Amino acid sequence: MSGCGILYTNVHVPRAYRSATPGDVEASQNDPIVTGKSCTHSLLFLFAWGNGGYAAATKNALKNYPDGILYDVQSDSQLKSVLGLYTRLYTVVTGKVAKRK
Repeated sequence: MSGCGILYTNVHVPRAYRSATPGDVEASQNDPIVTGKSCTHSLLFLFAWGNGGYAAATKNALKNYPDGILYDVQSDSQLKSVLGLYTRLYTVVTGKVAKRK
Protein backbone atom coordinates (compact mmCIF):
# COMPACT_ATOMS: atom_id res chain seq x y z
CA MET A 1 0.00 0.00 0.00
CA SER A 2 1.05 3.57 -0.49
CA GLY A 3 2.45 5.18 2.58
CA CYS A 4 5.88 3.74 3.29
CA GLY A 5 8.97 5.37 1.87
CA ILE A 6 12.43 4.32 2.98
CA LEU A 7 13.98 7.80 2.55
CA TYR A 8 10.96 10.07 3.03
CA THR A 9 7.42 9.60 4.35
CA ASN A 10 4.78 12.30 4.85
CA VAL A 11 1.37 10.63 4.57
CA HIS A 12 -2.05 11.22 6.16
CA VAL A 13 -4.50 8.30 6.04
CA PRO A 14 -8.07 7.84 7.31
CA ARG A 15 -8.83 6.14 10.63
CA ALA A 16 -12.48 6.88 11.43
CA TYR A 17 -15.36 8.98 10.12
CA ARG A 18 -18.80 9.62 11.56
CA SER A 19 -21.36 10.44 8.92
CA ALA A 20 -24.46 12.50 9.53
CA THR A 21 -27.81 10.77 9.01
CA PRO A 22 -30.91 12.24 7.33
CA GLY A 23 -32.26 12.99 10.85
CA ASP A 24 -29.17 15.09 11.66
CA VAL A 25 -29.59 17.47 8.72
CA GLU A 26 -32.34 19.17 6.69
CA ALA A 27 -32.58 16.33 4.18
CA SER A 28 -34.52 16.62 0.95
CA GLN A 29 -35.38 14.26 -1.91
CA ASN A 30 -33.53 16.65 -4.25
CA ASP A 31 -30.22 16.69 -2.34
CA PRO A 32 -27.33 16.26 -4.81
CA ILE A 33 -24.95 13.29 -4.60
CA VAL A 34 -21.26 14.26 -4.64
CA THR A 35 -17.95 12.41 -4.65
CA GLY A 36 -14.56 13.54 -3.40
CA LYS A 37 -11.13 11.93 -3.44
CA SER A 38 -7.96 12.30 -1.45
CA CYS A 39 -4.72 10.62 -2.35
CA THR A 40 -1.34 9.35 -1.16
CA HIS A 41 1.59 8.41 -3.39
CA SER A 42 4.70 6.25 -3.09
CA LEU A 43 7.65 6.24 -5.48
CA LEU A 44 10.28 3.49 -5.70
CA PHE A 45 9.62 2.50 -2.06
CA LEU A 46 11.82 5.50 -1.21
CA PHE A 47 9.39 8.43 -1.00
CA ALA A 48 5.80 8.63 0.22
CA TRP A 49 3.59 11.72 0.43
CA GLY A 50 0.00 12.93 0.34
CA ASN A 51 -3.16 13.33 2.35
CA GLY A 52 -5.49 10.37 1.89
CA GLY A 53 -7.71 11.22 4.85
CA TYR A 54 -11.48 11.49 5.10
CA ALA A 55 -11.31 15.22 5.87
CA ALA A 56 -9.48 15.94 2.60
CA ALA A 57 -11.88 13.75 0.59
CA THR A 58 -14.91 15.38 2.25
CA LYS A 59 -13.54 18.87 1.59
CA ASN A 60 -13.04 17.91 -2.06
CA ALA A 61 -16.61 16.54 -2.29
CA LEU A 62 -18.07 19.76 -0.81
CA LYS A 63 -15.98 22.20 -2.90
CA ASN A 64 -19.11 23.40 -4.77
CA TYR A 65 -21.24 23.40 -1.59
CA PRO A 66 -19.19 25.30 1.05
CA ASP A 67 -22.18 25.61 3.44
CA GLY A 68 -23.33 22.01 2.94
CA ILE A 69 -22.88 18.89 5.04
CA LEU A 70 -22.55 15.31 3.81
CA TYR A 71 -24.90 12.59 4.99
CA ASP A 72 -25.47 8.94 4.07
CA VAL A 73 -21.74 8.77 3.31
CA GLN A 74 -20.04 5.79 1.72
CA SER A 75 -16.27 5.40 1.70
CA ASP A 76 -14.02 3.30 -0.47
CA SER A 77 -10.33 2.90 -1.24
CA GLN A 78 -8.77 2.57 -4.68
CA LEU A 79 -5.19 1.39 -5.08
CA LYS A 80 -3.19 1.68 -8.30
CA SER A 81 0.35 0.36 -8.53
CA VAL A 82 2.85 -0.04 -11.36
CA LEU A 83 5.20 -2.90 -10.46
CA GLY A 84 5.43 -1.39 -6.99
CA LEU A 85 7.56 1.39 -8.46
CA TYR A 86 4.76 3.92 -8.26
CA THR A 87 1.72 3.48 -6.04
CA ARG A 88 -1.31 5.73 -5.61
CA LEU A 89 -3.96 5.14 -2.93
CA TYR A 90 -7.23 7.06 -3.10
CA THR A 91 -9.80 7.50 -0.35
CA VAL A 92 -13.15 8.06 -2.07
CA VAL A 93 -16.11 9.58 -0.20
CA THR A 94 -19.60 9.70 -1.74
CA GLY A 95 -22.67 11.17 -0.07
CA LYS A 96 -25.65 13.46 -0.28
CA VAL A 97 -25.33 17.19 0.43
CA ALA A 98 -27.81 18.88 2.76
CA LYS A 99 -28.15 22.17 4.59
CA ARG A 100 -26.94 22.33 8.19
CA LYS A 101 -29.68 22.48 10.82
